[in-house]
Amino acid sequence: MSLNFTVIVWLRLSIGGVYVLAFCRSSLKSKKYFIILLALAAIAGLGTHAAWSSNGLPRIDNKTLARLAQQHPVVVLFRHAERCDRSTNQCLSDKTGITVKGTQDARELGNAFSADIPDFDLYSSNTVRTIQSATWFSAGKKLTVDKRLLQCGNEIYSAIKDLQSKAPDKNIVIFTHNHCLTYIAKNKRDATFKPDYLDGLVMHVEKGKVYLDGEFVNH
Repeated sequence: MSLNFTVIVWLRLSIGGVYVLAFCRSSLKSKKYFIILLALAAIAGLGTHAAWSSNGLPRIDNKTLARLAQQHPVVVLFRHAERCDRSTNQCLSDKTGITVKGTQDARELGNAFSADIPDFDLYSSNTVRTIQSATWFSAGKKLTVDKRLLQCGNEIYSAIKDLQSKAPDKNIVIFTHNHCLTYIAKNKRDATFKPDYLDGLVMHVEKGKVYLDGEFVNH
């Protein structure tokens, strides 16, 4: 029996006393080997309580994301920063945009992200809050607004594939909305993901398919 599909296994490896997450990709040739691999992953998981979110998604921090990006281009989708119309904090400008605190949070996230992933194309949906979030995140990087990133169903995958096809070797950062991230997590991994402001998901495109790797954690 041949099971030809991609499996991502998170293992905790000690290299010079530093623990890292390793991604093992494999085409499995038998059900027996698949079961063994799952068992090994479960054992590894017992020693990596910090590697998994409570929602069941793998946690991917900045350094792990940088290692992933060395293997293939990554697509990171962020929820926008703090909304002005749902906060008592001072608004940046437009009431449909984000707060001053939101700009500070977006800039802090962008600085940390860019330190490990400096080269990426930047996109956002066509709302004030996502455009402002992306602008403060990027500190001057060119932003492309795409209205398709507001609609979240299977259409989001077509949009992601189309964006990456324009620059196959580039990483992509997308600012979108909580309902998009919630849909993707449920659709791809049957996970219940309720993202806070600036929470994110890590994905990649391979052979015309979009894969969800895990939840981005800014550490």
